[in-house]
Amino acid sequence: MAKLREWLRPPRKLLILFFLVMFPPAATLVGLGVRLLDQDRKLAHQRQSEILEHASDTGVRALEQDLAILAKRLSGPSWGSADVPEDSVYVVFGPDRILATPPGRLPYYPVGQNFRESAAEPFRELEAQEFRERNLEKALEIGRKLAASPDASLRAGALLRQARVLRKLHRLDEALAAYQSLSRIPSVAIDGVSADLLARRARCVVLEEQARKAELRWEATAIEGDLRAGTWQLDQASFLQIAGQLSRWLGADVHASAEGEALAAGVDWLYLKWTSAAPDQPGSTGQEILTAGSMPVTIFWASEAGRVTAFVAGSGYLQNHWLAELQKAVHPARACLLGAGGKAIAGDLPPAEALSAQRAATGTGLPWSVVVTGAEETSGEFAARRRVLLAGLAAVLVLVVAGSYFIWRSVTRETAVARLQADFVAAVSHEFRTPLTTLRQFNELLAEEEDLPAEKHRSYHQAQTRATERLQRLVESLLDFGRMEAGSRPYRFERLDVGALVKDVTDEFRGEAGTRGFSVECSPDSCACPVDADSEALARALGNLLDNAAKYSGDSRRIEVTVRHADSAVSIAVRDYGIGIPLPEQGRIFQKFVRGAAAKSQGIKGTGIGLAMVRHIVHAHGGSVRVTSAPGAGSTFTIVLPAKE
Repeated sequence: MAKLREWLRPPRKLLILFFLVMFPPAATLVGLGVRLLDQDRKLAHQRQSEILEHASDTGVRALEQDLAILAKRLSGPSWGSADVPEDSVYVVFGPDRILATPPGRLPYYPVGQNFRESAAEPFRELEAQEFRERNLEKALEIGRKLAASPDASLRAGALLRQARVLRKLHRLDEALAAYQSLSRIPSVAIDGVSADLLARRARCVVLEEQARKAELRWEATAIEGDLRAGTWQLDQASFLQIAGQLSRWLGADVHASAEGEALAAGVDWLYLKWTSAAPDQPGSTGQEILTAGSMPVTIFWASEAGRVTAFVAGSGYLQNHWLAELQKAVHPARACLLGAGGKAIAGDLPPAEALSAQRAATGTGLPWSVVVTGAEETSGEFAARRRVLLAGLAAVLVLVVAGSYFIWRSVTRETAVARLQADFVAAVSHEFRTPLTTLRQFNELLAEEEDLPAEKHRSYHQAQTRATERLQRLVESLLDFGRMEAGSRPYRFERLDVGALVKDVTDEFRGEAGTRGFSVECSPDSCACPVDADSEALARALGNLLDNAAKYSGDSRRIEVTVRHADSAVSIAVRDYGIGIPLPEQGRIFQKFVRGAAAKSQGIKGTGIGLAMVRHIVHAHGGSVRVTSAPGAGSTFTIVLPAKE
């Protein structure tokens, strides 16, 4: 029962009552709030799913309309270069050639261009003189006559052979001129290669042999420019061969761009499909998406009898047009286009846990699958309600936690104060008991021994006097501290020399402490240290510090007192070499009733108000008091007061 009564002391009862009253409704409210939030989340999730499903359908319709316009255009008139977007190419497959618009978009074609070949019969006599008779001059004369022919194919063949003979005669400048004339005949093929391309490459070979680097670089650069502009319709093998030669002549790698190679791969795929054993029926259309390297290519075509028109789009057009159209249709959701195998080819693939809606290519007829993703919280209504609920729950939790904290803090403080008060009562009782016991003992001795010698009688009275004075000092100390706490202790300030006051108090304390073996050294400043102070109160504060120094000196018997005047302040320091004070206790020892752990463990007497009284007195004088200490190294208490002129 005693333990139960101890547990149910008023502060603890208050804490228990608070929890009993507040916790059940708070817990119920929090539980209801959590359930409401969960229902709200599910409702928002369902609503968002409906929004995404609707957005994906809207996006699919937008793409279908765009592709329907494209299919209609494929069946119409041919496109001009200005009609073809960037990173795309318009292709027409005909019976005798492949036409790409604009020409520079494709680095190479499925097949080379079919030019009119130069006949071999007119050149039999020239070649007989060149190879069989070894009469190069005669062969050169025949070649010049044939080169004057109005027939372009005959003239091209003659110029080629004429340049060859001139090279054998080491008349290279004339050979270069012949090749230059040949380069002006672009519509004739020689061994399947355009005559102008053949002539310009031959000029580079001659310039390379002559080490004419500047002219070689100029000629090779011009060929590279025409190659990238699509001047010649080359197959892949021819393109790679010419690119290799140009790389050697220019000293830099010449190759097709990744976008151009992807478009060329798409055109090649469509050409193989067109020329396969099962061609599309007249009037049919189709679409396909494939990956060339790491770049997606989308192909749309329309076929008629003997003719196919196609639009081949690269990754840039896919990203900047179709994905942009889809994103515009589904805004504010995010869109993504998937290719074969579910790989994202435009836009970012959403994370697995993200809320999304998908329309597969097999169900929509589009070449891509469409994915639309939205954030969980997109509805302003749901988000606002959720914020209100969370704010309410947070307020309840803060109220419960704050109330619990303040009650716990109040209980802790009251418990600490009660403990300090109990320690103070015990200490004061002990302090009172010692002189009272002395008085009682000597009174009993005086009463029992009537015929005491005068000397013994006198010593008994002196002991009673000392005990009475100790009681008086203790009572006066308690009364003064009570007046200080109440703010009713009057101070009589007057100008005085602190050095002289400290010397007087130290001399008086030295006479008392000397009997216990203490050595008290006083070192006042050589100059005057004037302050405005209550001499009695300041002397009491210094006396308390000296008394504490003696109590906590341990085995040491040395105490030092110094007075210094510097920087418009006077400092009084009392140093001992005793047990010292741990750092965690140094901030608490100036509070009333607080005593250090060492004082309790070593049985050092005290009431716990000495240092609190010192702090009151010093603060009343406009000064401060501080301590510097370490366990086993002693302590130094310093009073700092404002100096006066």
